[in-house]
Amino acid sequence: MSLRKPFAVAGAVLCALALAGSAAVAGCGIDPRVRVEGQASHDRASPVPAQTAAGTPSDLDGLQVLREDPRLGTQGTSAIRRCEHGRFPVYSEEISLSGDWGHVRLVAVTVYTCPGRSCGYEGTRGTYVYRLAGDLPGERVYAQEGAGSRVEVRDAALVLVRPEYRPGDAASCPTATRTTPLRWSGGTLVLDGA
Repeated sequence: MSLRKPFAVAGAVLCALALAGSAAVAGCGIDPRVRVEGQASHDRASPVPAQTAAGTPSDLDGLQVLREDPRLGTQGTSAIRRCEHGRFPVYSEEISLSGDWGHVRLVAVTVYTCPGRSCGYEGTRGTYVYRLAGDLPGERVYAQEGAGSRVEVRDAALVLVRPEYRPGDAASCPTATRTTPLRWSGGTLVLDGA
């Protein structure tokens, strides 16, 4: 038996494989009605524009801002009582948000509870955020009501702070808090990855 015949067969098989591979690379054998494209767009995460926040105490009367809110008014704010030193537990802060889309000015009005909690936890009743039109508050763009919740600037980011209760915590004394970033959506603030 000659060795030439098996080598010739093996050579023919290798040649056929090489031709098939080069035809596939060249696009031969692909149905012309089928289009080959990249990954589907829903697999790609759309980039979120970077946002930075800066806050400064506001000269605006936070209680008056809340009273002028048509969704709250004097009826909604009548539960806010003066603390023992005669001051209302309301704090307002102007927030400057900047991002790829531009610049937005807001005012956040946070309602606190009066001091004197036995656990030392500084309690809040919620925060209301309004877009500033000039130097006056305009429409409300975010609200978070609930004990221990507030909106604040931390590390150049706007975040929602909420209480985190552990087993055995009293309702007025949560062990810790958790934060969720807030993002400007073009017309309102939204939770970024709640």
